[in-house]
Amino acid sequence: MINLYLTARKIHRVLVLIITSFSFFMAITGVMLKYPKIGYKLGLDGQIIRYIHNQLSPWLTITLMLMAGTGLFMYFYIGLKRKS
Repeated sequence: MINLYLTARKIHRVLVLIITSFSFFMAITGVMLKYPKIGYKLGLDGQIIRYIHNQLSPWLTITLMLMAGTGLFMYFYIGLKRKS
């Protein structure tokens, strides 16, 4: 069971890095959607920015759900381990 905990912790750490990078790109494209002049100065059209933002959002959600799942597992595993 301890191996499962260690595996969940490793997966959780990798997912934190992935979430951080997805969040960075989502924030950048979100700002460009709110303020289109920034995208135009970079030579990007609003449709391209919207497409990138929309394509990243499901991956961000899936990764966030996986990260939450591993985090909940680690949280409850520690709680169960302390009681026994």
